[in-house]
Amino acid sequence: MITPNDIATKDFKKVAVGYSPEEVDTFLDDIYEDYEKLYRESLKEKTKVETVAEDADRFKNLEKSIERTLSFAESAAAETKAAAEAEAEAVIKEAKAQAHEILSAARTKAYQLEQDIMALENRYELMKTRVKLLLYAEIELLDKNEILAEKEAQAEETK
Repeated sequence: MITPNDIATKDFKKVAVGYSPEEVDTFLDDIYEDYEKLYRESLKEKTKVETVAEDADRFKNLEKSIERTLSFAESAAAETKAAAEAEAEAVIKEAKAQAHEILSAARTKAYQLEQDIMALENRYELMKTRVKLLLYAEIELLDKNEILAEKEAQAEETK
C-alpha cells in the first residue's frame, strides 16, 4: 500500500518536453493531503477492528467461563436439597440470559463492524475512482495544452 510519505517524496525525471513540475508538485500535494486523511481514517478504523476483535475474544473466554460455571452449578444442584435445587436453577437461568445477551451483543457488534468495513471499502473505491478521473482529466488537459503549444509554434514558424 502506498503511504502518504511515498506520495510526498516521489520524484519524477525532468525532460525537455513534459509536464509542468509546478503543476505536478501541486497535484501531488493535493493527492498527499487527501490520501493522508484517508490513511489516518483507515488506521483509526483498523484500531477499532482490533478492539472489537479483542472484545470478541474476551466474550468467547467469558462464554467458556460461564459454561464451566453452569456445569459446576448443575452438578452442585444435583447434590443439594430441593430448596437449593430451585435456587441453583434460578442462577442457571440468569447465567444463560447473561450469556445470551453477551452473545447477542457480540453478534450485533460484529455485524456493525462488517457494515463499517464495507462502507470504508466503498468509500475507498469511490475515492480511488475520483482520483483516477481527476488524473485522466488532468492528462487530457495537458495533452490539449501541448497541441495548442505546437500549433502556436508552427504558426510562429510560418510567420
